[in-house]
Amino acid sequence: MSEDIPVALRRLVFERAGGRCEYCLLPQAAVVYHHEPDHIIPRQHGGRTEADNLALACTRCNRNKGPNIGSFDPQTSDLVPFYNPRTQVWKDHFQLDGPVIRPLTPQGRVTVKILRLNDPARVEEREQLIVVGLYP
Repeated sequence: MSEDIPVALRRLVFERAGGRCEYCLLPQAAVVYHHEPDHIIPRQHGGRTEADNLALACTRCNRNKGPNIGSFDPQTSDLVPFYNPRTQVWKDHFQLDGPVIRPLTPQGRVTVKILRLNDPARVEEREQLIVVGLYP
């Protein structure tokens, strides 16, 4: 569980991400529940609790991702790993279309699908945050 992560490492993950979820870009300032370090490769799959394997995730992204490391691409049916914030650039895999996160690659498609980045409530929340200048 993320509570096993030392305070200094949690701080590094938060600061490196600028206080935004590294998957959906939701700022910590816009939510009640604290963003948390996510094991990009979960421990049960051999992932380690170290800076290179941690990303800042909002509660919804982290819960939806769970212990998964990828999924089947809805376009090609190929098994594809999720977008990795430590080794990949967000803008190479996603594009913002107002409050909608458009996937650009297979990794983007599986990440959008499994993390449910474009569920109606999440899109509506981002729309409201855009209006008040808090998103992205």
